[in-house]
Amino acid sequence: MLRFLRQPLLHFFIIGAVLFAIGGRQSGQSDTQSSLSAGSQGPIVVDRARLLDYMQYQAKAFEPDVFNKKLDTMSVQERQALISDYVREEALYREALRLKLEKGDYIIKQRLVQKVEFLIESTAADTIMPGDDELRNFYQQRLSDYKVDPVYTFTHIFFDAENGGMDAAKVKAEKLLPKLSGKNFADASRYGDRFPFLQNYVERTRDFVANNFSSDFVNALDGSAPSGTHWYGPLASRYGYHLVMLVKRTETTTPSLEQIRERVLDDFRYESLARKREAAERAVVAGYEVQVRLEPGQ
Repeated sequence: MLRFLRQPLLHFFIIGAVLFAIGGRQSGQSDTQSSLSAGSQGPIVVDRARLLDYMQYQAKAFEPDVFNKKLDTMSVQERQALISDYVREEALYREALRLKLEKGDYIIKQRLVQKVEFLIESTAADTIMPGDDELRNFYQQRLSDYKVDPVYTFTHIFFDAENGGMDAAKVKAEKLLPKLSGKNFADASRYGDRFPFLQNYVERTRDFVANNFSSDFVNALDGSAPSGTHWYGPLASRYGYHLVMLVKRTETTTPSLEQIRERVLDDFRYESLARKREAAERAVVAGYEVQVRLEPGQ
């Protein structure tokens, strides 16, 4: 920051701004004041609807009932302060428009574009209501999106490959396995090395387990029968070897349309709205003549 303030170019602009301000006060103060006070866009109307909109935008919360009650319970002083704030904002906004300060302001341009996008989206959303057959066809075409992956419940005993390598970890696991007969789920923490993640996995998804171990590890779980008494392995992961007691594993399922109707309906509306919005925007663009004036190589 200090380095920035020491820049000569910055000093030039600051000095220039000060001189301009002094000159403005001496020679054109009355003209500037009359210009700024010459707002002639009609009266600033203050009514309940405008105050409610103002309150909600200020709070960034659009709850008409809540703000109706809040307005009704305001004291005279609070309401007068609210009106003063609203009038101040409206007056300065009108003055900015009168001085054409919005011209060339990219932020204002983007805000106006967003408002048109919102109008297009609101209009398109009102027309989206699929029939039963249309929704069912949508669901059938996207069955894979609604698939529910299996979940796994298991515990494991870990042998770290950093303590002598993968082969040594596997040998340690093979030696311990026969000694685990009669040991249950809660006994796992008494053996092996500290695993980087969890000791016990309860109803964890396939992706979660694969991220903690490896895809091959999960594939091995898929090939094992769940049991609350049997230990098996060693199973390799990216960190070493494991002895595992798999207690539960669900199968991959796909819920029926009736079970997830609201979710499918939301997805249908989202995709339909995106298509309608894009089509409406293309229609707006098509209504304008476009002249591209770029020289070759520009």
